[in-house]
Amino acid sequence: MKAAVTGSTGLVGSHLVEALLEQGHEVRALARQTSDTSHLKTTGADIIIGDVEDYDSLKPLVQGVDIVYHAAAKVMPGWGKWEEFESCIVNGTENMLDASIEAGVSRFIYFSSEDVYGENLFGETPADESTPTEVECTPYTYYCYAKLLADRMVREYHEQGRIPVTILRLCGVYGPRDRLLTDRFYGLVNSPIVIWPGKSNPRTTLGYVTDVVQSAILASTSEKAAGEVYNVAPPEEQRWGQFADAIARALGKSTRRWSIPMKPVYAAAFFMELWARLWRFREPPFLTRADLRLFEKGINLGGAKVRGELGWEPEVSLEEGTRRYVEWRRAQK
Repeated sequence: MKAAVTGSTGLVGSHLVEALLEQGHEVRALARQTSDTSHLKTTGADIIIGDVEDYDSLKPLVQGVDIVYHAAAKVMPGWGKWEEFESCIVNGTENMLDASIEAGVSRFIYFSSEDVYGENLFGETPADESTPTEVECTPYTYYCYAKLLADRMVREYHEQGRIPVTILRLCGVYGPRDRLLTDRFYGLVNSPIVIWPGKSNPRTTLGYVTDVVQSAILASTSEKAAGEVYNVAPPEEQRWGQFADAIARALGKSTRRWSIPMKPVYAAAFFMELWARLWRFREPPFLTRADLRLFEKGINLGGAKVRGELGWEPEVSLEEGTRRYVEWRRAQK
């Protein structure tokens, strides 16, 4: 099989490139001119320099390939301008769909997000694939709203008979090379005093990155997955506290946490955002109010369908996954 992967220097994309190559597939990996391709060059993938926002640069990527895995996105929830999310996620997905159709690609795998469920993700009942996808467009939800628009577009292309697609709505993904979720929790737990926002231990749904990419490979090789949407989420209930404690144990640190009320934490996040905007940081600060909102409300995503229809089962436990991350992190300069 010949495969094309976008977002190949990101968390999911880089591990997907590795997994496909390990299984004997030919891989073309899209990377921007400004991206750090040092790790990608060690994989043996055919690196194509281009950008999902530049349609003409995508033709060498998709020509002659069987399957496209579209993982590229501006992943900065709660931070950035709408035009940037729209250009990368919405317009970039449209470019990838059109380029794939022109090249005669037989299957398009789109990496969506649990965030497309909006407030419906926070209920006591797990959000499944029949749960309404509803996101209000605000500065805190630009990423979520852009992913929702792209998700709907991909489904429309399939329904119009233009290209067979499969949509994977991913839970929170963690593991080596993660620059957001795992990196922040690592920084929190590795502090001399671990400050915990609030007194609760909210629910979450997390998947180790190598498990997540296996769901994509299963979907791409299954005929019944064409036209389907799958939530990619582990079966067991998880809590944010479990994640933090697992990282602490991997670090050999105490799991004791000092809780402070949410109001002061929100105030701290506000001033972090204000400082970052004053200095025109492109990257989000360590803590944003959008992060706290997801943490405070908890996340409840159901993944029974992907397990029942595709036979996907996560293999890496939270304990093992955090151990691997800490081991990788310690090896970095």
